[in-house]
Amino acid sequence: MIKASKKIFEEMPSYIKNFSFLLFFLSPIITWSQPDESADVVPLSKEEQLAAQYLNEGAFEKAADVYEKLYSRRPETLYYNALITCYVEMKEVKSAEKLINKIMKRSPEKLSHQVDLAYIIDRSGDQSKAQKLLDKIMKELNPANDEQVSDLTNALLKREHPDRALKVLQAAKKAVNRMYNYQFELATLYFANNDYDAGFGEWIELLSRANYQHMEKMQQQIQDMIMADEKGTRTELLKTKLLREAQKNPDNIIYSELLIWIAVQQKDFETAFLQTRAIDKRMRENGFRMLELARLAAANEAYEVAEQAYRYMFDKLLPQDMIIKAKIELPEMLFKKATESKDVNKEELVALESLLNSTYQEFKNSELSIPLAIKLAKLKAFYLEKAEPAIELLENIVEMKGIPARPQALAKMQLADVMLMSGDIWEASLLYSQVEKAFKNDTLGQEAKFRNARLAYYKGEFDWAKAQLDVLKSATSKLIANDALELALLITDNTTFDTTGEALRMFSRADLWLFQNKPDEALKVLDSLNILDPQSTLADDVFYRKAQISYRKGEYSQAIEHLEKLLTHHKQDILADNAVFMMADIYERKLNDKDKAMHLYKELMVDYPGSLYVVEARKRFRILRGDLVN
Repeated sequence: MIKASKKIFEEMPSYIKNFSFLLFFLSPIITWSQPDESADVVPLSKEEQLAAQYLNEGAFEKAADVYEKLYSRRPETLYYNALITCYVEMKEVKSAEKLINKIMKRSPEKLSHQVDLAYIIDRSGDQSKAQKLLDKIMKELNPANDEQVSDLTNALLKREHPDRALKVLQAAKKAVNRMYNYQFELATLYFANNDYDAGFGEWIELLSRANYQHMEKMQQQIQDMIMADEKGTRTELLKTKLLREAQKNPDNIIYSELLIWIAVQQKDFETAFLQTRAIDKRMRENGFRMLELARLAAANEAYEVAEQAYRYMFDKLLPQDMIIKAKIELPEMLFKKATESKDVNKEELVALESLLNSTYQEFKNSELSIPLAIKLAKLKAFYLEKAEPAIELLENIVEMKGIPARPQALAKMQLADVMLMSGDIWEASLLYSQVEKAFKNDTLGQEAKFRNARLAYYKGEFDWAKAQLDVLKSATSKLIANDALELALLITDNTTFDTTGEALRMFSRADLWLFQNKPDEALKVLDSLNILDPQSTLADDVFYRKAQISYRKGEYSQAIEHLEKLLTHHKQDILADNAVFMMADIYERKLNDKDKAMHLYKELMVDYPGSLYVVEARKRFRILRGDLVN
């Protein structure tokens, strides 16, 4: 027998209280007290306002007098509930019986009003009589009548009898065998009584009956549970039960799919990989599931699992297009890892160069080879000090016949970057200009124009650079427009009073060092700038660049110190919202401090509502909070 206290729902975890099906059952309660804001609101009459005022003031006799008149003219649920409240406070059992008997004559099949009567009797002090009435109600239930089951369950929950509500649902489940058989509702009541084993059993039964029909709803509830399950014991119990079902029913992959989904929510990509591989072997799929996992693991910086997933696909008899995707994406993923991680050593970079080169050779003379060539050239020039081979590789792509104009232009842009990195500024500017001219009304042309303007900034040609950037402020690409605006403001703010532009010229030299992947040289220039002019208008920019350099070197605590200094001394300056977002990102993705990250994302939304980062901050905040976000 299930034992539950009357206060059990007050003590429920939020993820149980928030379940959508509880709202379904409680909807008759909610409807009269919380009207739909989207609906037309009918103003209360003076009589209704007076009755509500009496009720709120605790003048129950006066309130009852008015509500009785209102109910006699129009028997609405609102008036009925108000009268029940009055009769309870006044201990007017006979008046309540009279009201309920009238209703029961009209709807004898409804049992909910009898539950209200039992509630009134109980509140008047006769608990024994109330329990007998509840026993009688339970016997009158027709468990095959869904409407009656819903009505009675809702009434019992409303009057805090979850144990009896559970019995109603158990009886209904036995009475009729169907695909959906109150599993969600039963699970919730089991959870309320801390019987998670039975609750998860209902979920698994529903999965076996209804398959994918209720998967999304279940995932939302599991996500809420994971957030509330600090010790992880409930989540582990669910995973154990799912794994057991997956082993018992190898042909039904829904259990494994849910296990994969849970593992991904917990960032446990190793478990997700093992389950995905098991499904792939069992079902002999075409690799789509493994490819999706590889991409998801890479996006979450679980690079080792991503590599496992990609390499697994190489050895399978998959459709050729899936194998090609895996072969192309693996070196691209490893390139991202190598260029963003502080832990990659020279040997890993050389191994990546070999992989990129072999993959490039496999797809040589096809359009597929171009992104590989671009990454290979960037690796050689910016990370392995092999600028000449990088230039040669890219020149071959640019001169290749039969290749579409856009991929060739992308290779030309990378060639210009390598030229700029090598110090050949004139040739770099010429290449940028060629792409800009060929794609004048395209985002690619706008990107080339921006890079040319940035090059002019590096050279100290601030007036020309700003003229180009002003044009780009209305660029089609929001990212380009934002970058142009930021650089234009940097130039304007630091040449208005310093007409010589000497401080900004030093700062732009540091930015060029950063572009050339020489952070230590950039840091020396920034330190010199601080010494020469500690009160410079560039002070906030110096802090921000130092934070970026520390981040690039993997010194995350040092990066946060620079950002905190920026916010301490320049909280109202243009880079303040950038600093808050960067700090939040470091706490979330590098230091794994979710609470601190959430606090900073919230601070950004509240203190800088006009920031370009607000949309992304809101999305990340919701994900960290546990919301399902598309």
